[in-house]
Amino acid sequence: MNDDRISRAQLDRLTVGRDPRAAHAIDEAVRGVNSAEAAIRQLAAKIRAALDAAEQRLDQSRVLNDHGELQQMPADFDRAVILRQHHWQVLGALLTPAEIAALQPATH
Repeated sequence: MNDDRISRAQLDRLTVGRDPRAAHAIDEAVRGVNSAEAAIRQLAAKIRAALDAAEQRLDQSRVLNDHGELQQMPADFDRAVILRQHHWQVLGALLTPAEIAALQPATH
C-alpha cells in the first residue's frame, strides 16, 4: 500500500511536458511533501505512545518521562510540519491553482 499524499501517477501528470528543471523541482517538492507527511505521522504516533506511557506511569505513581523523551518530540514534530509547509510553498510557486487543487485529498 502506498501511503504517499501525492502518488507517482499524480507526479507523472504534473511533470510530463514541463521544462526539465521545473519537472525536477516539482519532483523534489513532491518527494519532500510525502517524506514530511510520513515523518509527521510517525512522530504523532510516537508522541501518542509516549503520552500513554506517561499516563500509565502516573497511574502507577511512578516517575514520569524518566529519559526526557517527551521534551524533544514536539520540536521534531514542529520541524516536520515546517518542512512540509516549505515543500507545499515550492509546489504553489510551480503549479497552477488547478494542479494544486488536484493534489488535495477528497473531502467527504
